Amino acid sequence: MRITERIVDFTKLASEQKHHFFETMLAFDQQIFPNSTANEIYDFVHNVDAVSVQVVHYFHQDKLIGQNIIAILKLSLNEKPLFVVSSRAGTLAAYRKRNRALKTAIRIAINYRIRHPTIPLWFVPTVIQPKIYTNFASRSQSFFPRKGRSMPQEYLQVLDLIQQRKNDVQKRREDIFVHPALMPQTTPAGIQRLRNKVTPHINFFMQHVPDYFDGMGLLCVCKLDLKTILEAIFNLWFDRHVY
Repeated sequence: MRITERIVDFTKLASEQKHHFFETMLAFDQQIFPNSTANEIYDFVHNVDAVSVQVVHYFHQDKLIGQNIIAILKLSLNEKPLFVVSSRAGTLAAYRKRNRALKTAIRIAINYRIRHPTIPLWFVPTVIQPKIYTNFASRSQSFFPRKGRSMPQEYLQVLDLIQQRKNDVQKRREDIFVHPALMPQTTPAGIQRLRNKVTPHINFFMQHVPDYFDGMGLLCVCKLDLKTILEAIFNLWFDRHVY
């Protein structure tokens, strides 16, 4: 199955182009997240702190089958700048068995790391399902929170910075923050299959976010330094899982 991708920097589009492209993004997003709203997507792509909003579209035979909106925010921590990457990704059910979105995100992160080598780059996603948590946590031991390891203080500071920008955050442990998030369209059978799987990553996620199927997401953090990026590339290339 040959999948092609197109990447558009939303921030560089002209006003009229932004309007039409936004409608395309919204229409596809609502196929994945039926309860999403125009305001939610608008706030994500028009964040005042965003220095880049890369929109990746995946096609199969000219049919749009996936979308990954990658926003890079420029923030400040302890009076020093840092970049924070967040992502809103979705793929049609028939095309979900690959790490396509993760591979693209790594490529974009590498480009930004090269262009801005002196400013720390962080990935801070809200993870909404145990299988998505597994995709990230199994590719890098620097993805937190995780089973059996304490989160470094630097990571806690970044996590605290981001959770302050979210609404209705619950703190369940020093390094466990959850907040309401949209669930993708699924079926009871699909949820049951996830519950029946037993891995350390899935068990960890289910232990701390048992209400994910009611719309709670886990706030996670990973520092995208060169070592971590290379580790993730190596593990993806050889399909190696870490715990």
